[in-house]
Parts: sequence; structure tokens; C-alpha cells
Amino acid sequence: MATPFAVSVVTPEEEIFSGQAELVIARSPEGEFGIMNNHVPFLAALTPGLVTIVSGGNRASYIVPGGFLEASGDADGYHVIVLADDAEEAGDIDAGEARRRIQEAQRRRDEDVDERAEAGMRAALARPELGRD
Repeated sequence: MATPFAVSVVTPEEEIFSGQAELVIARSPEGEFGIMNNHVPFLAALTPGLVTIVSGGNRASYIVPGGFLEASGDADGYHVIVLADDAEEAGDIDAGEARRRIQEAQRRRDEDVDERAEAGMRAALARPELGRD
């Protein structure tokens, strides 16, 4: 059995989960990852999907539209903090609704990326114009 560590899942409005776990599983743009006690310090952007917290024989999964996961240790012990705009326990909604919410969050994320890319392209095209004074 793995050594437990502190885990918190928080949104701007409330703390969704606070407790001990042996494993936290989440997904970043680079792929799925797992965090156990004394993992190297770690910071990851989260993609829309599930964050799963495993403690003993129990698993709790939370749907997040994205956010960040920070894992680190200090004198008080090792801890993982998930910061998300929103989080809801996956068991509180049916599987179809969970998939719909994840797809909607992915669509919004992709639109934001497209808008940022377009703004970057426009700025790059405007730079030569700025130097013509």
C-alpha cells in the first residue's frame, strides 16, 4: 500500500474535496499522468476531463473543464492541489452528461486557442508596419 498524502480540489467558489489519497490521476496536454507520495515537484495544466483520487479501495472522480495541478512537498508533508474553474463529482451526473460537458469544455478550449493563434498572427503581421515611422 502506498503512503497517503494530502489532496485538495478547489474552485474559486469552494473546496470540492480535501482529504488523503495514495494516487491522483489526471490529464494534461501531454497525456495522462499519476501522482504518488514524494513525486518530484510538478505543475501541469489540465485538459478537460476527469481527475481521479484513489484512497485505499475507494475512487472518486471529478469532472474539470481544465485548470492546474500542483504537487510538492514541504516540512508539513507532501500535497497535491487541483485548481479548477469548476469541478463536479462524476458520480453526481450520468455518463452521457459527463461526456457532453467534457466535449463542451474541449470545444471552448479549442476556440480559445484558435483566437489566441489568430491574434498572434495579426500581431506578427502588424510588426513591420509599426517600424515604418
